[in-house]
Amino acid sequence: MNTSVAELVGSSLHRAIADDALKDEDNAAWVMELEPEARQAWIERIHWIRLADRLSESELMNGQPGQFQDFYAAWQWLRSTGKVQPAGIHRSLFESMHDRWFVQSDPTSQLSQESWDRYLVALDRYNQKNLVLDTIDDFETMLRELASSFFQVLPFLSTQTCHLAGTFGMVDQFYNILRDLHEDAVQGLCYLPNELLDRFGVTRTEILELRAYDNPDYRSMMEFWIYEYLPKLHRRTYPFILSPDLHPSWQILRDWSLNRYRRIERVMRHCDFDYVRFPHVYWREVQRDLVLLLPSRWGIATIPTAAPKTVSFTNPRCKLKKFVALDAQCG
Repeated sequence: MNTSVAELVGSSLHRAIADDALKDEDNAAWVMELEPEARQAWIERIHWIRLADRLSESELMNGQPGQFQDFYAAWQWLRSTGKVQPAGIHRSLFESMHDRWFVQSDPTSQLSQESWDRYLVALDRYNQKNLVLDTIDDFETMLRELASSFFQVLPFLSTQTCHLAGTFGMVDQFYNILRDLHEDAVQGLCYLPNELLDRFGVTRTEILELRAYDNPDYRSMMEFWIYEYLPKLHRRTYPFILSPDLHPSWQILRDWSLNRYRRIERVMRHCDFDYVRFPHVYWREVQRDLVLLLPSRWGIATIPTAAPKTVSFTNPRCKLKKFVALDAQCG
């Protein structure tokens, strides 16, 4: 029976902004190639992150407090008492969290607890209607509070590599926002800061109404955003990228992610920065690249239209050594 990472982390089990199944394949299909013990550790943490994200997005769509607030209260109970709520929601998840982080008190577990708490607070802060980021510094703060935090929750980090992973998480979130610009706009969301928009004379309304590509200054804005601003974030990740101390699974994540970033940039250039056209091209590229990178795991999949759909894999052993070569061939 074919199983995908999206199925294992519950990508589509909760009503939220979009079906994130193919996004999870884009981000983390490599996890299915790990040895069983390591794979289970990654699946567990990704599931925690995905569930919290889904519950928070559901509250955003419903416009009122709900399961996410209950989820966060259950976490606060665990963190303050060291025990799982007797009748709390998602009890099995919090029992696993208790076993990982509370049975033994060590610096890494403490860092994970602090990172998880920051991530939940950030979800509550940034998953809100009519969110407006005024400055580029505000944008970076969001990247740090959201993405650095959840990257530091992921397994197989030491106290030395935890901070390095956080810087890589900021870049990862930048690319996710770039990739999802159209999807977010359809939902009334725009994470581009006013400082950037105002500098180039592009309005938030144009982004949200999918008219920004018609603004002659939009292309200049995107070129600045990707080719002048983004490299500054990239430079902060060099210690992570060059670190000799990364766990083997993090080395694979690094290589897979860098390949994904190149694909996002390549397709964005191919589409002349047209964010309305971009998803129609990009998700076909994702499916094609997954076939090339994991050919024996690929099952029949439906190319997404309005939202990504689930894809499947089968074979457990691909060492993922040819990303750069394949990216060059496909470019």
